[in-house]
Amino acid sequence: MRIRNTPEFNGFSGMNNGRSDYEGFYDVSSSYRYWGSHTHDFYEFYIHYAGGSQMACNDQVFQLQPCQLFIFPPFCVHGLVCKSELKNYERAYLYCTTDTLQRASCGQIDLDYTLRTALSEKGYAFLLGAADAEMCRSCIQTVSVNQYLRTPEAEFEDYAVILQFLNCVLRTVREEDADAQPVPAPNRMQQVITYINEHYRETIHLQDICDHFNLSQSALSHEFTRYTNRGVYDYILFRRIVWARQMILSGAPLGEIAERSGFSDYSNFLRIFTKLMGMSPREYREKMTGETKLPAAW
Repeated sequence: MRIRNTPEFNGFSGMNNGRSDYEGFYDVSSSYRYWGSHTHDFYEFYIHYAGGSQMACNDQVFQLQPCQLFIFPPFCVHGLVCKSELKNYERAYLYCTTDTLQRASCGQIDLDYTLRTALSEKGYAFLLGAADAEMCRSCIQTVSVNQYLRTPEAEFEDYAVILQFLNCVLRTVREEDADAQPVPAPNRMQQVITYINEHYRETIHLQDICDHFNLSQSALSHEFTRYTNRGVYDYILFRRIVWARQMILSGAPLGEIAERSGFSDYSNFLRIFTKLMGMSPREYREKMTGETKLPAAW
């Protein structure tokens, strides 16, 4: 299968404002077309206000509700699920790196640890009250304007409203149980995704999936692409690279990562990783950890 390498299909989404610390976004789209599952190196705090249908997160699918908050930690695969274009789709999100969370917490609390612990116990989805949802929208709109100014005054105001936003999020996560439950009995393509998520680090062929679900290759390819907006093999590679990125940041040897992530050899891993990420695994490690290769004389 041909691997598509365009921003809408590679699945590794970065910040769009040229920053590497935080980003705010709010919009109402009269018409919006789903573009596929994706993941980040940072947190995404996503609020759905109206117009959406379902949200997939790893192996789960949630029915979207007004004023619904999703918290996606780094490397959590997520994305909208819909059968047609969305109408009057209103949403807001705040991207924050773990370093930004640390700065915003003023050394009083480990927000990364606190959020990860809560998400592991309660899931990813919560409902905001109307007043909190409106306050969060106002905070994100402020950040969405200020983030491009790059002045000390604008950044000071950004951190003030980010702190207000995160305080609301933390209060919601601590006080409420997960308000949205995964949709029971997911459809067949969601079951295919779950199967791939369980086996992508193994040698897996299209025919293996077809046999498991009693589908022809053409039916599987058509239905999967319609559901996810990407090909089956594209998704397998995407999941392998997501796992590899986490292992790269753990400090594991790159050759070992290539083997354990399901690639036949390091050269194949290097080629696919570089194609999807726009940099080599070594360059990615250096960028994300600040490591630099010492001169040979050292």
